[in-house]
Amino acid sequence: MGILVVLAGCGYEFGSTVKPGAARGLHLAVPVFHNDTFEPILDKRVTEFVRRQFLQADGLTLVNDVGASPFVIKGRIRGYGLQILSFRQGFVNEQRVNLLVEVTFEDTAARTVLWKESYRTSAEFFQTTDLATNRARQDRATEEACQAMAEHIVSRVLETYPR
Repeated sequence: MGILVVLAGCGYEFGSTVKPGAARGLHLAVPVFHNDTFEPILDKRVTEFVRRQFLQADGLTLVNDVGASPFVIKGRIRGYGLQILSFRQGFVNEQRVNLLVEVTFEDTAARTVLWKESYRTSAEFFQTTDLATNRARQDRATEEACQAMAEHIVSRVLETYPR
């Protein structure tokens, strides 16, 4: 007598709804985001993470000249801040980097805004007694927040890219 075991999947899928090749034929410009904060070079960091994330999209071409691109992503960094999460023996133990970016996806050929959204991301880091180490950890948390931001933006563009 044999025993037959059948396993059925639940149907849930993790990740975005973007299909492979969703960016095929998309030519897009990503100019440097505007930085409305006092955090230095944040505009270049966020823009670089967004561009890198777009370069991972199969079939997408990044265009340097905004005027020559049929589509453009424009961004404005509206907020950057630190939030204290915990204390230890009277000193700050853990902090959170908060990042707020406003993004616009435009069809430059039709001169229309396809969508405009705000994205908020964050990342945590632990403090030490060394200031240089703390700044390095804050920078790493900022990069994590930038990466999460880039993933959200690219996913949204690929889900709404008009073919």
